[in-house]
Amino acid sequence: MWSGLGQAATVAQLVGADVGGLISMIMQAALTAQQNKKECEQLARRVFMIAELLPHLQDPEVMPRPEVRRPLAGLGDTLREAHELVMSCQGMTMVYRLVTAGRQADKFRDVQSKIDSYLLVFPFISHIYITRRLDRIYNILLPNDMSTMPSPSSGSHSHEVELQAKVVLHGDEGEKFTFAELAAATNNFADDREIGKGGFGTVYIGYLLSDGREVAIKRMHKDEMHGTMAKEFLAEVAILPSLRHEHIICLYGSCVLEHEKRQLLPPFRKIKMVEERLIVYEYTKNGSLHDHLHGTPPWPSSSSSPVRASWKMRIETLLGVSRAIEYLQCYNERPVIHRDINSSNILFDATWAPRLADFGASVRCDPSTRSVRPDAIYGTFGYIDLECAMSVIAKPTIDVYSFGVVMLEVLTGMRALFYQEEDVHKVFNCWEDPNTIPAILAEVTLPFIEVGEVWKVMDRRLTPEPTARQLEAADLVAQTAARCVRLRGEDRPAISEVVANLEAALELARRDG
Repeated sequence: MWSGLGQAATVAQLVGADVGGLISMIMQAALTAQQNKKECEQLARRVFMIAELLPHLQDPEVMPRPEVRRPLAGLGDTLREAHELVMSCQGMTMVYRLVTAGRQADKFRDVQSKIDSYLLVFPFISHIYITRRLDRIYNILLPNDMSTMPSPSSGSHSHEVELQAKVVLHGDEGEKFTFAELAAATNNFADDREIGKGGFGTVYIGYLLSDGREVAIKRMHKDEMHGTMAKEFLAEVAILPSLRHEHIICLYGSCVLEHEKRQLLPPFRKIKMVEERLIVYEYTKNGSLHDHLHGTPPWPSSSSSPVRASWKMRIETLLGVSRAIEYLQCYNERPVIHRDINSSNILFDATWAPRLADFGASVRCDPSTRSVRPDAIYGTFGYIDLECAMSVIAKPTIDVYSFGVVMLEVLTGMRALFYQEEDVHKVFNCWEDPNTIPAILAEVTLPFIEVGEVWKVMDRRLTPEPTARQLEAADLVAQTAARCVRLRGEDRPAISEVVANLEAALELARRDG
């Protein structure tokens, strides 16, 4: 996660510490703490936020700024202090605990305050990052030079024939599309056919001329074909076509368009292959869960949304997605780990049925060990499992953790990470003095859930005064979510138990009418 900056100073040089190593040791110690477990876990979550945010400082334009460099000067010392504190919780005698309990609480508060002061450096960076990750299903960048793209209605016929001849078809179980078909379906990828664009790209609505089907066409930037996006493409076309579930997005097919470039000077040979990759999905017209919970256009906060207004529908959505995860983990010869479950990757079709989408990070795991060691940590900021990030071993429990965050998001109406004061007051009216420090949803909600005060964190847009059954259903969802986001994977419930609990919660909501 922490790479060099070339000529610029690295974070390690700036703070005089192995930041990555310290953070890893803190999280490892938190997993094995015998005392003050809740405090250690809370501290580990905050420290992990620093781990997630530090890579965004690896920008030569950001690091030299005094407002960034100055606050980080003492980060190494604070992390060492946090490590010593968590290590002191590995084991204590009863007498020692009684004597030091007050001092330990003061130390935790002091270290937490110091870490929060460093997190104040990052809100604007992380906010941009989160914004870029919205609707990752639309993760294909629009090429900068549209003039190089063929047009069905313009350009030479010979050029079009040459391009079509270079098409390579992928996905043994998917349909076979040519580039010309997909260009025609989107009116040559016209601006008015765009239905989503984020930091990773653009998706278009298309109408297949062969049968009139309405589809979503994802198009990858030709300059990114050999990096992360190429891996995402290969993962989707290798895994998704074989999955058949009512709550998993359907991939119809894919296409790769290859261009050959020849060296103009001796030796005259081909030197580079530049590709266009496209994937065709079913079209889900009603946006994402993130859109409806957080007021993303075209579903602003003021609009009517069945997801926003109905507690029953929220539980139905969670139940549908949990069944999709159960299918991935339990009903495949080789279990599938999604690795990027978040509210932006849960889409709604025309009937408002949820669909789990974006399998670009997915991996199949060994059925005997139920694990795999991926080449990198993957996921969306705020949903990443701390244990996986530390061990770099992917297990089905990482999807349980991410889904637990989604459950809390649905329960509260809050983002997985939030910064703005108005967001805090929208739900957590008990907060007297909110500030601009990034707040972790799990960290904020768990104290209320653990003492049985779930009504304090329920989304007020659902109902100002929840009924007894609504509170009972909400408490069941909340208690299940709290177990899902536990620090150690072995302490989380199996996905089949999550499904059973959500079925019980839905039955309570239905009885309430």
